[in-house]
Amino acid sequence: MVRVVPLGSGSSGNATLVAFGARRLLVDAGLSARELALRLEAVGVAPSSLTAILLSHEHHDHARGLERFAVKHRVPVFTTPRRSRR
Repeated sequence: MVRVVPLGSGSSGNATLVAFGARRLLVDAGLSARELALRLEAVGVAPSSLTAILLSHEHHDHARGLERFAVKHRVPVFTTPRRSRR
């Protein structure tokens, strides 16, 4: 069974928890690191229990709390590689 829980959506920040089996993925981290942790805990998920964070793209409303949250909770981040500019 797959569990999908929107934690935030819109210009103020996007984040969605996707859980299946023992895996817990956070898709986007557009809220502050503190707010992400609070919302995850509110749905019964410890922030440090995340398997990974998947970043859909690097707009502020999708990545606001990414770096601080990932470092603090030691969660790996996956995103598309940065394109070189010519």
